[in-house]
Amino acid sequence: MCGILGGWTERAMCIPDIRQALDLMSHRGPDDSGLVVRGHAFIGSRRLSIIDTKRGHQPVFNEDQTICAALNGEIYNYVELMHDLKSKGHCFRSECDTEVVVHLFEEYREELVHYLRGMFAIAIWDDRRKEFHLARDRFGKKPLYLTQPESGGMIFASELKALKALALKCGEHWEIRKQSIYDYLSLGFVPQPDTIYEGVSVAQAATWMTYDGRDMKSRRYWSLSYSPKLELTYPEVLLRTRSMIREAVRIRLRSDVPLGVFLSGGIDSSIVASEAREMLGAELHTFTIAVGDPRLDESPVAFRTARQLAVKNTVLRLEMDPVASVQFLVRQYDQPFADSSAIPNYWVSKLAREHVKVVLNGDGGDEIFGGYRRYLATRFLETIRPFGCAVGKAFAAISSFGQSKRRSAYGFLKRFLRGLGEFNGSRYLIWTTDMLRESDKQAYWLTSGHRPNPTEKWIEAFHDVHEGDLDNQMRCDNGIILPSALLVKMDMATMAASLEARSPFLDHLLAEFAARLPGSVLLKGGRTKAVLRDAYRNILPSEVIRGPKRGFEVPMESWLRKDLRPLVADTLESENSKLSNYLDAKFIRQLLNCEIMSDRNMPYIVYSLLVLELWLRHVSSETPESLHVNLSACAGRNI
Repeated sequence: MCGILGGWTERAMCIPDIRQALDLMSHRGPDDSGLVVRGHAFIGSRRLSIIDTKRGHQPVFNEDQTICAALNGEIYNYVELMHDLKSKGHCFRSECDTEVVVHLFEEYREELVHYLRGMFAIAIWDDRRKEFHLARDRFGKKPLYLTQPESGGMIFASELKALKALALKCGEHWEIRKQSIYDYLSLGFVPQPDTIYEGVSVAQAATWMTYDGRDMKSRRYWSLSYSPKLELTYPEVLLRTRSMIREAVRIRLRSDVPLGVFLSGGIDSSIVASEAREMLGAELHTFTIAVGDPRLDESPVAFRTARQLAVKNTVLRLEMDPVASVQFLVRQYDQPFADSSAIPNYWVSKLAREHVKVVLNGDGGDEIFGGYRRYLATRFLETIRPFGCAVGKAFAAISSFGQSKRRSAYGFLKRFLRGLGEFNGSRYLIWTTDMLRESDKQAYWLTSGHRPNPTEKWIEAFHDVHEGDLDNQMRCDNGIILPSALLVKMDMATMAASLEARSPFLDHLLAEFAARLPGSVLLKGGRTKAVLRDAYRNILPSEVIRGPKRGFEVPMESWLRKDLRPLVADTLESENSKLSNYLDAKFIRQLLNCEIMSDRNMPYIVYSLLVLELWLRHVSSETPESLHVNLSACAGRNI
C-alpha cells in the first residue's frame, strides 16, 4: 500500500519539487520513500510496508533496469504469480508483490492485468520504448488522478493534493469545474472519471493507459457482466457462495504485519470476521465504533458477534468535536464529499492503526449481493412494468401526504412511490441520494453561460436496454456509488490513518459469480442479501442474520441542530457565502429553514451544502506554500 506519483513533462522537474509533492502523501506511506528520474520522466512512491517489509523498496526495477514500476495497493495472488514467473526464468530480489508486476510486464506487457487479483493503481515506465503505462483495478479501489499540462506532458498521483503541487510547478492554475458542482448537488460527491477541477480526471476503473509523450491511449480491460444468468439449485448457490467468500478472505489475509477486521453489527463485516476467525483463530482482532445515539449504535451487536466468534473486539466510543471533524474531512478529501460516515470511518481507522496495519472490511456486500431496499423496490417495478408509467404516477401521488423520517419504513415507502413514475436517471437519484433534482437546479442555478448537462442524463448512460431493471440498478450502483463514493470514502479514511483496507466482497471472481445470479435468488423471499443470510444462517448470531442494514454513522440530524448550527450560520447564511455564486441565496435560506423540499433527505442536503461551502472557502485561500502546511496541521489535530 502506497501513494504514487510520476509523469513526463516538457521541462524536467526539479527533484526537490517532486519530493515535496510526494511528501504530501506521507500518510499513505510513512515507512519509506523512493524516487526514480529518467530525463524528463519520473516515478515516485511513499510506501506503507506490508509485504516483505525490508526488501520491498519502491520503485522496483527488472534485471536490466529498463522497466520500472510503482504500485499502490496489493496483489493478493502474488505468491502464485511469483512461482510461475520463476519457472519461466525471471529472477527476483524480494518477495514483494510490486516486483511481480515488473516481471509480469516483461512477460505479458499490457495483458498482465488479466492475471491480477487485487486492488491496485500501477505505474510502469518502459525506458526502452519511452512509454508510461498506467492501470487501475477492476472496481477502482485505489485512486489515480492525472492531467496533461498545457505546457505538454502528463502527470499523475494517488491524491489530488500531490497532483496539484506538481501541476503548480508546471505553471498550471486549476479552475473549478462547474459541471462537477452541478452533479455534486444531486449526488453528494463528484462522479468519476471527472474531478472538481477542469482538465483533471480520475483514471477509470478497469482501464489500461499508455502515454508515449504525445498521446494518451486507454482501453477498458474488464466489466462486470450480469448475463447470462446461472442455472443452479439454491443449495448449490449457497455452497459456492461460502466457498468463494472463504477463498476471497484467505488470500486477503496474506500479510507480514498485524491484521484485523472492521466489525459492525451488519452481516457483511460479520461474515468477513467469521471466515478470518476460521483461518487465524482467536488471535483475530476486530474493531467497532460506538455512538451515543442508540438508534445508530451497533456496538452491542458487534460485541455479541465477536464474543460468539471468540475474537478480540475493541470498541471506540465516538466522542469528538463535530466542527473540527467536518473541517478535517474537507481538507483531507481534496474534493467536496458529503458522506458523513467518512468521519467515523477515519476514527475507527485511527483506532485500528494503534494495533494493526491492515484491516479487512465488508465493503461491496450490498452492491454485489443485493443489500439495499431499493433493490426490492426495483423488483416490484419489474412486476408493474407492463402496465406502464401511469401506475407509477398514480402511486407517486400518494407519496405527497404526511411527513416522515427518511430511514423509517414510511419514509422509504414515500421515496419508493415517488420514484415509480420517474424515468431511470431521476428515479435512481430519488431512491439513492434524494437530494436536488434537475428541476430544482434549473430553477436556482446562477452561473451564466452554458448550462451544465443534467445529472440524470449522465446516469441514464449506465442503463442497458437489454437488461432488467434490477440488473440496471445494480449496474448503476457499481458504476456510480461504489467507485465515486464508497470506495473513495474507505480509501481516504484509512489512508489518512496510514492503514490498509481490504475488501473480500470486491474480489472480481466472487462479483462475477454474484452478478449472474437471478434476482429471484438474490432477493429470495423478499429479503435483501438472502443468499448471504441463508449461507451463514447457522454460523452467525440470528440478530445479525435477521437484522437490518447497518453501517458506521454519526447523528448528523442532531449535529446540525446543535454543534454545527453556528458553523452553518457563519457560512451558508453569510452574505459572503461562496455557494451563492452557484445557487440562488434565497433558495439556500429556504432550504435551511425547511420552507421547501421538507420531504427530501434534508440532513444530507444541508450537510452536503455545508461541506461544499467549506471546501470552496478552503480552496479559495489555498496557496502553493499552504498545501503542505495545511495537511500537516490537520493531520495532527485531535478531532
